[in-house]
Amino acid sequence: MPKYDLKGRNVLITGASSGIGRGLSRCFAAEGGNLALGCHPSDKAVLESWCAELAGKYGVKVSGFPIDLAEPGGPERMYDSAKSALGKVDVLVNNAGILHYGHFADIPITDHEALIAVNVTAYLKLMRLCLPDMVKAGGGRILNVVSTAAFQPTPWHAAYGASKAFMQSLSEAVNGELRGTGVKVLTFNPSYTRTPLLARGGFPPRVWWFRISGLSDPEDMARKAVKAFKKEKPLHIPLVRNWLVHSILIRAAPRGLINRLSTLVLREER
Repeated sequence: MPKYDLKGRNVLITGASSGIGRGLSRCFAAEGGNLALGCHPSDKAVLESWCAELAGKYGVKVSGFPIDLAEPGGPERMYDSAKSALGKVDVLVNNAGILHYGHFADIPITDHEALIAVNVTAYLKLMRLCLPDMVKAGGGRILNVVSTAAFQPTPWHAAYGASKAFMQSLSEAVNGELRGTGVKVLTFNPSYTRTPLLARGGFPPRVWWFRISGLSDPEDMARKAVKAFKKEKPLHIPLVRNWLVHSILIRAAPRGLINRLSTLVLREER
């Protein structure tokens, strides 16, 4: 049964103009949450329109903030803007992300740096900024949208998988530290999803792994994420086939075998 009531909660969601983030914003608004939505400045017009649509349809307060989380001070500006608009942040949803597909040594260092800035540093900073007030209030939730990429290496997009592994470990560790405070850190771990993240990152349309995982629908993933969030699942891998692979098979198989298979199944199919 659902444990966490979202009605009247103030929710900060990053990466909300498209993909899973857009779906999450719709779901949280439908649950009665007031929203502060973030996006990259290039999506400013899209986000403004989306905020107006959500506010009109669900009767909740919705504010948009086109802020580049990769820039110095970006996460701090996002947090300050959300707190100014909402008064406080009850729920933080770290969802924004960057992916680059290709040989690690061929991808420009500046691209790697931007990926780490968004996928790791922004998540960490926003968690650190939100947690003191949540702990003081005796309640609050952080939902980190991570990935099944957190559970094994991801050749051809190595830095992406490494960033997700970092965030998975950080999320679980901090959640342990928060026991008894009324605050929880939860993760949602979808497999590959049909979002602009893949298209912008140059991910190929066909890799062998898609024969098993397929490409999930972002709206469906968002619904599953919010359902698991309300039940306060500390870690949720949607779809049984993905849960079996990433929660059972990968843990049982030798590490060397997993590394070799990952290299093969994530390579572009010609």
